[in-house]
Amino acid sequence: AKNRLEKNTPPSNAVFYFLDLIKFRNISDMVASVFSVHHESPQLLIIKNGECVYEETHSGINMHDIHAQTAA
Repeated sequence: AKNRLEKNTPPSNAVFYFLDLIKFRNISDMVASVFSVHHESPQLLIIKNGECVYEETHSGINMHDIHAQTAA
């Protein structure tokens, strides 16, 4: 999923954070709890105004959807 994203241009108004789940499992668990999402890997979350407004996993992760979600 990360390789697919890196082949495309990200939206200029988005900041990306990549979380290494092996090294930082406690942070991953906290993110899942705070944003009420089921943890999966790979997983994309779009956070706006402190809320998770979009989540996708595995082959569903694509830059087109990220652009659409961050355009508003």
